[in-house]
Amino acid sequence: MNDDKITQQRATAVALLRITLGIVILATWYGNLNKGLYTADGLTGFLNWLFDPNGNGSSLGFYKAFLDTAVIPVAGPFSAFQLVTELLLGIALTVGLFTRLAGLVAMFFFTNLFFSYFGGNEWIWLYVLLFMTAFTVTLSAAGRQWGVDQWLQQKYRESKLSILW
Repeated sequence: MNDDKITQQRATAVALLRITLGIVILATWYGNLNKGLYTADGLTGFLNWLFDPNGNGSSLGFYKAFLDTAVIPVAGPFSAFQLVTELLLGIALTVGLFTRLAGLVAMFFFTNLFFSYFGGNEWIWLYVLLFMTAFTVTLSAAGRQWGVDQWLQQKYRESKLSILW
């Protein structure tokens, strides 16, 4: 097998990872929307459940303290921000638009989920796998295969913004 063929196979593999990650985020977004998690009460209830011993039972007290002081007091605006961000993130990854930026946002998102579920009843290693998938998508510029970033790269190759795609 020649090097061009191997390079093409790798580009296809990371494009499939990118698309799958985008679909996973969109499916999660849709589920959360139907559960009412993108409202102030829904978000506050969910965050309280995460650290409740009778709920998920997460054990990172420092992270609970952070959420209690930085997120819960502004749960309404934060839940609206989260609704829009998760939707745009899923779309961007699925269509390959600004993939490197979307990958970085996804890495941040999965790190937060890891901390939120740590020590509880959730299998936290799922978030490690999702983080590493987002990391791979970010480093490999996965949107340049089967994505809008491919067109952006061809049209604006010399742009200072090309780091985004």
